[in-house]
Amino acid sequence: MTRSRASILVASFLTIGALHAQDIHFSQFFHTPLANGPGSIGAFDGDYRINGIYRQQWRSVTRPYRTFGLGADAANFLRKKGLGAGIWIFNDRTGDARLNTFHFSIGGSYSRAFDKQRQAVSAGLQFGFTSITLDPNELAFDSQYNGYYYDPALSTGEDLQRDGLVHPDLHAGIRYRYRPVDRQVIEVGLSFFNLTRPGIGFLDSPPEPLDLRTSFQVLTGFPVAERFDLLPVVQYMAQGPFRELDLGAIVRYILLQRYTSLRTVRLGALYRAADAGTIYAGMEYDDWTAGISYDINFSDLVPASRNRGGIEFTVTRILRRNAPVPARFKACPAQL
Repeated sequence: MTRSRASILVASFLTIGALHAQDIHFSQFFHTPLANGPGSIGAFDGDYRINGIYRQQWRSVTRPYRTFGLGADAANFLRKKGLGAGIWIFNDRTGDARLNTFHFSIGGSYSRAFDKQRQAVSAGLQFGFTSITLDPNELAFDSQYNGYYYDPALSTGEDLQRDGLVHPDLHAGIRYRYRPVDRQVIEVGLSFFNLTRPGIGFLDSPPEPLDLRTSFQVLTGFPVAERFDLLPVVQYMAQGPFRELDLGAIVRYILLQRYTSLRTVRLGALYRAADAGTIYAGMEYDDWTAGISYDINFSDLVPASRNRGGIEFTVTRILRRNAPVPARFKACPAQL
């Protein structure tokens, strides 16, 4: 499933009377919790979490596609154990038509831990709206070719009834987490997006309903040596006739893990079936996590892209009401 490839064909879809839209997606999906579904809201170790992402792609093909996202969520919201709340915002501008998508949603979740806090299940809902606009003046059609050159003064021959629309959004999701010991974890998430099936269209014809998107993820981690962890990740998404499968693994090297301090570096690679490969580098510095990745395209767009894909930056910050106090010394029972 390649949102980018679909967006490149915006003008073609307009001429046949319908715009078959797809949701955005990110290569570093393991660093975008609120984009993964409402089951991820409040599912972290801490009190508050803020994360941002910036992505640019297809610079070598057309005007660069730019996506910016910002999310914030809270665990045990209003001091209610298990209650999560979050806000997710993104803006995406694509291609020559300047197709702009702005999304805002708020969400809530409830988590229940068991097995001495080693396991937890959370379920949630997100509700919001999406605004989609385009600039018709940036589009060019065959009817504007006068036989010698392109003449923008000629009629497009298209009946654009609007250049913007707004639709409501409703998403649902569930997430399971199992952490038996330190440095071992498995998270499984299932989410359903676009439950309202909003209509999308700019022409004088019935709007096309936005397809339901189903997302399934597995994020794991376990030690393979004293200072090395292996973090395999899997994501599968389906939306209408489109499918996306992401497989990858990240190696984490622990520079320091002492008391409340954790310093690591990360290197990894991912594969998006029939579309691209991704190289990734990141780091953890206590309650900060940052990542950078680059997609290497090898889809049918290679003649135009020359294997160039997109670059992506992420950053996450965990905040705590009470900073943990490192216990450097422990009382010895034999001396009491």
